[in-house]
Amino acid sequence: MNKPVFRILLPLIVIVTSVSSFQVQIAHSHDFSTTDESSLVTLVEQIKTETQLVITSFLSSENSSAYDHSRNAAELMKELEGNMTQTDPPSADITQIYDQGQKNSSTLALVVANIVDDILRNYGSAFDVGFDMTNMSNMMNMDNMAMSKMNNGTSHSMGLMTAANVLNNGSSLLMGNSNASMNMDTDLVLVDTNNYETAKVLSSNINDLFSTQLRPRSLVNETANLDTLENSLQRLERAVNVKAFPEVMMDIVHVQVHPMLQKVYDLQLQGNVMTMSSMDM
Repeated sequence: MNKPVFRILLPLIVIVTSVSSFQVQIAHSHDFSTTDESSLVTLVEQIKTETQLVITSFLSSENSSAYDHSRNAAELMKELEGNMTQTDPPSADITQIYDQGQKNSSTLALVVANIVDDILRNYGSAFDVGFDMTNMSNMMNMDNMAMSKMNNGTSHSMGLMTAANVLNNGSSLLMGNSNASMNMDTDLVLVDTNNYETAKVLSSNINDLFSTQLRPRSLVNETANLDTLENSLQRLERAVNVKAFPEVMMDIVHVQVHPMLQKVYDLQLQGNVMTMSSMDM
């Protein structure tokens, strides 16, 4: 974000708030060692998304939605201000930090990892999934439950497996009228439209950030891996748009996006992380 754009965002948020009063390691984004820059840039990207939704809601006369998104933006702004005071040394120039972060591929890779986890959080809240989609152990538990249902003749488990195969294989069914086939026999119910809107815009914005900011700063000899990563991020956006099953979303993030980010950008882990060979997948 350049300085003029950020100067627009700050007063807008204030105004809206006042109006509304090999062996691949499997890693979550929170398993990566973060930096002050990556945390701050992530927050700015989240604020940009919520502000974008505020404007869209106002233009559509959806005042309730505008209120909720403006409240989210205000909370994120408070968190951003708090993080700025915790940097070493404390920083008063967010634009400088943002500009520096956009020039560093490792920082941007961490931002992408953080945002895709945020997409899972918003998606899970939107459909009241009932478990933490950013926790990969829940994905394994769901696999076990799906197999149990399948053994009992439950068609829903077959629907889950079919949906996962469609996304993982990059099938053309993802396009066109895929919404119906992706949600066949599903019990997903949209309970929070605002969180779903946030997940949709974040998934679109993170693709833009990757293609315009991160990929141009990546090593040329990583072209094949970058293609794979870009395809996975696009697949994630399509999955959000067609309201895919939670298992499918988690597979894209935990098995495809995060490991590839780690491999291409040599992201460091901060603790013990399961490896794919140690998982029954």
